[in-house]
Amino acid sequence: MAYEPPFQRNDTIDSLCMEIAELVGMLSPQAPLAKSPTLHRELRIKTIHSSLMIEGNKLDEETVTAILDGKRVLGDSHDILEVENAKRAYDLIPELDPYSIDDLLRAHRAMMEGLIPEAGRFRSGNVGVFDRGVLIHAGTPAAYVPEVMADIFGWLGGTSVHPLLASCIFHFEFEFRHPFSDGNGRTGRLWHTLLLSKWRPVLAWLPIESAIRQRQADYYKALADSDATGSSELFVKFMLEAIRDSIMPFASPVSEKELTRAKALEFFREHGDGNVARLADILGCSKRSAERIVAELKEEGALSRKGSARSGIWIVGD
Repeated sequence: MAYEPPFQRNDTIDSLCMEIAELVGMLSPQAPLAKSPTLHRELRIKTIHSSLMIEGNKLDEETVTAILDGKRVLGDSHDILEVENAKRAYDLIPELDPYSIDDLLRAHRAMMEGLIPEAGRFRSGNVGVFDRGVLIHAGTPAAYVPEVMADIFGWLGGTSVHPLLASCIFHFEFEFRHPFSDGNGRTGRLWHTLLLSKWRPVLAWLPIESAIRQRQADYYKALADSDATGSSELFVKFMLEAIRDSIMPFASPVSEKELTRAKALEFFREHGDGNVARLADILGCSKRSAERIVAELKEEGALSRKGSARSGIWIVGD
């Protein structure tokens, strides 16, 4: 039987997904987050600095910037190499396949080369996460890591779960399994960004790691709480909040009509077999109003129908 990660949707998670969908709908294709190389560079520096700070790197953002500019700096050689490696790993995002284990190993090798002996390879020994000498989480036994990672990637490549949710569930599953001897946190966060970028390319530059860094204790608590319950809802909720908070500074105000259209398109992306009556419930409008919205979206080419009215599915355009 194919692996299915333990997860149950709830009203809070659905509400956060809808809120994020609305915010993503506000991201103009011409906005700086989508088009500005200067902003991209600034955000990538913040991302790398924040992700490495979570792991204990002591370099400040100014020093990280200098390293990424190719300048010589004073500092711990290990910390400097972490920054150089992280840049190489994030630069790979446009060419990585988020459903490929080989590409995951490639990203880990770029992230950890020269830092650990097993860079780019699943760990050969067992590991645990300790808090003041007390074991709080034991990773999957090393002998089973390749198998469980194949199961998780198999699920990721075939799931019908919305990409936004799938990225959060995968992040938890990855950290729960702890497949590498070191570098699990920074690699898992990079992969989360990669998955989001495949849903919406503009999200490749979203500084989610900065939002996590600002709530680092809550990040680890959400991981621990989901670990304790055996299901990922609490961690998924935390990550959705981090994604929402990361998008908000870049979302431009839009009209109520544009928000409604964004909600409608997001509904049909997730529910290809959805109907107008259900859409009306989601939008809180009459069925006639929902029919008018659908007709406008079809006329503009943003929405189309494949198959019959009874058994067909909705297709959302790019």
